[in-house]
Amino acid sequence: MYSILLNIVVEKARKKESKSKHSLKDLENEVKNSYYNDREYVEAGGYNGFFEAMTRLESEGIIESVRASKRNNRLPSLHETYWIFGTKKCETWSDTIIFMLCDELNMDRYRSLPFLQTKENLERLIAVYRFLKTKNESNWLDREERSLMLFGDEKFLGSNNGKAFLDRVHLTLADLKIEQKQVEFDCWESDSLSNKSNVTVLITEGQATYHTFKKLLMENTWQFDCKPDLLIFGKGNGIHASFPYIENFIAGKHPLIRYCGDIDPSGLNIFHTLVSRFPDYRIQLAEDIYHFMFQNNQFYPQTTQQLLSKETESRFNSQSCSLYQKFEWLFLSNRRIPQEVINFDTIYGGG
Repeated sequence: MYSILLNIVVEKARKKESKSKHSLKDLENEVKNSYYNDREYVEAGGYNGFFEAMTRLESEGIIESVRASKRNNRLPSLHETYWIFGTKKCETWSDTIIFMLCDELNMDRYRSLPFLQTKENLERLIAVYRFLKTKNESNWLDREERSLMLFGDEKFLGSNNGKAFLDRVHLTLADLKIEQKQVEFDCWESDSLSNKSNVTVLITEGQATYHTFKKLLMENTWQFDCKPDLLIFGKGNGIHASFPYIENFIAGKHPLIRYCGDIDPSGLNIFHTLVSRFPDYRIQLAEDIYHFMFQNNQFYPQTTQQLLSKETESRFNSQSCSLYQKFEWLFLSNRRIPQEVINFDTIYGGG
């Protein structure tokens, strides 16, 4: 069904110079008409197969949903209207550029599907091409760290779009020197934790940063203040449900609990909720780590809708006023700093 829908989309694009709108209903009817009857269409996958084909075409950048259009009343749902890009938009890459990229990348898919020849895809391909040229000079990083470094978006390689992008050029995560980690609650404890009464706990929101910090501690090369006795992978909002597990490590002790996460509304809301739910503990921001994140001057656009709660804003204004003023400047300019800016390249490069 994917190939049938792809042929339909290609044929429509060839008739247009610029992108044009097409209704979901018409596209599905054209797919149905390519089968002998409705029963044959259902046996080939029916609407679910059509949904998978539409999703794949969109992830590959061949079509694009009209975001303002309504969703249809079927499960799983799709938008009712889609853009199909015309030939004028797609046929923009020069043979020289494609030949250069072929030195490191498999470009067969981009040659056969000119709809993929967008400015955004070209920028991503050039970023990967340059990385592969100097690959031996780079450290192994976590997926989110490498994704941020190459594409300015730490979540891209973990998304469907990112996976389709790598698949098109026949690359794996290992080709980009990415270490794959198990996604689960994880922690590291020092050998002296059980014998100490005053202990420092560091909770980090993201898994990539957790593994970076863990390696520093295991190699005894900690670069920040308050070397932790216990390091926790918070897993974003998952830290709220995991906190009782942490309490088993610090029972009968006097813990200082420090937190660091993304510098965006979501990251600060996680911290505020943590402090509010567990008021009996001394939980603070790891301000030295946040200052390090600012030192890089690497600011990224806020691509998702995030709002800072009034309670969170009030807490930061009263407890970390100077740091919050920096945060506020970012938020007002619709920018953020993912904590994946903390990695071995930035640490050993002096920030």
